[in-house]
Order: sequence, then structure tokens, then C-alpha cells
Amino acid sequence: MSLLILLSLAAFFTSSVTATLGIGGGVILLAIMAQLLPPSVLIPLHGAAQFLSNINRVWVQHRHIDWSYIKPFTVGAIVGTVVITPVALWVPQGWGMVVLGLFILVATWRAQWLKLQAWHPAASGGVTTGLSMVLGATGPLVMSVLPKQWQRMTVVGTHGMAMTIQHGLKLIAFSSLNVELWNHWDLLLGLTVATLAGNRVGAKLLGHLPERHFKTALDWTLTLLALRLVWQGLALLNLPTLDLQTFDFHLGLERQ
Repeated sequence: MSLLILLSLAAFFTSSVTATLGIGGGVILLAIMAQLLPPSVLIPLHGAAQFLSNINRVWVQHRHIDWSYIKPFTVGAIVGTVVITPVALWVPQGWGMVVLGLFILVATWRAQWLKLQAWHPAASGGVTTGLSMVLGATGPLVMSVLPKQWQRMTVVGTHGMAMTIQHGLKLIAFSSLNVELWNHWDLLLGLTVATLAGNRVGAKLLGHLPERHFKTALDWTLTLLALRLVWQGLALLNLPTLDLQTFDFHLGLERQ
């Protein structure tokens, strides 16, 4: 019962963060769940929780979804899933996380280099969904390709719909996981109820957040998440480090 309460509280808090800023909650929830659940259950349960959370977010924000963007985005997302899924498991996770983090940093602070606003929604859907099959951290990536000129309500609502599509496609693509999620129905129920409540609280906070403050908070949240991805990716790569003692020893020999 204590596990159910802890996960429900975590889901409430993180879904409130996501509903307010559009991103961030999923990464925080994953970090918390990693401390409480075994690895065999962690990823599929987190994926299911995020799918349910985004469905709830879409329900709350459905009036602000830009469907003219979402329809071609969905077509591209399906194509990206079909094309990338067969090779998804062959891409080194560490390098993928580093590249994704650097991409998000560029997209946040130097979007003009990538010309993201000129991307057709179908291209955005295909590229981001294909990369999500390989890299996993989809929220900041999708947020980085949404048009910068949108109002905050449109950003959060449309991002929620895009993430619902992507998480749904991921659940279908990786349905071969040997985990029976229904064996954890109590956790799923607690996560669902908590995310629904958190989304409603976050939606109220979003309505009172000034546009200028929203964009500033969003940019810095994206930056912190991107730096976290780069750091984790480099840690997974186990790159050789410089041994300063050995370096000094060789310098000493050369000087002699």
C-alpha cells in the first residue's frame, strides 16, 4: 500500500508540472519510479503511465489542440514508427541520448539553425517519433519542434495530443515486452487517478501563468532536461578518462 501511495503522489506532482509547462514531469516520474520498482517493470509501467497521463491532459486541454497540426503529425508518426522500430534496438543508447540532448539545446536556443518552424508537421511527426523509438525521451524533443509563435495553451494542448499518439504507438511497437501490466492494475489505477488530478491542478496554474514567464520557464526546463540527457549519455558510454598521474609521469620522463 505504501508503494501505491508514493507512486500516486509522485504522479500527481509530476503531472502537475507537465500540465503547467508541457514537459518535465515524465522525466521526474521516471527517476522516482526507478527508486521504487525493479527494472523489469519500470519502463513498461512508466510508458503506460505516461500514455494515461497524456490522455488525461488531452481531455483537460482538448479545446486548445491545433488539429491542423496534429493530423499530418499523426501520419508522419505512423510512418516513423514503421520505419525505425526494426532497428531501434541496434542504436547505442548512450550516443543517442547525447545527440538528443544536443539537438534539444540547439532547438531551444538556436532554432534558426535547424529551421524547425519550416518543417511540415508530417516531417516533425516522422522524425520525432522515429527518434523516440530509439532514444525514449520524447517530450522535450517534440516540444522543441512545435511552432514558437503559438500561445501557451495551444503549446500544452497540442503537445499533449502529440505525446498521446507517440506513447500509444510505442506501446503497440514494443508490445512484445514480457511484462503483464494488468498484474499491476492497482498501481495503474492509482497513477491514472493521480495524473487526472494533477493535470487539472496544472491546467489551473497554466491559466494564471503570464505568457512571457511561460516561455522563459519552458526554455530553461528544456535546457536542464537536455543537459541531463547529455550527462546520462556520456555516463553510459564509459569514455576513457585522462589519468593525470600517468600524464605527469610521462611529462617527467620527457623532461629528463
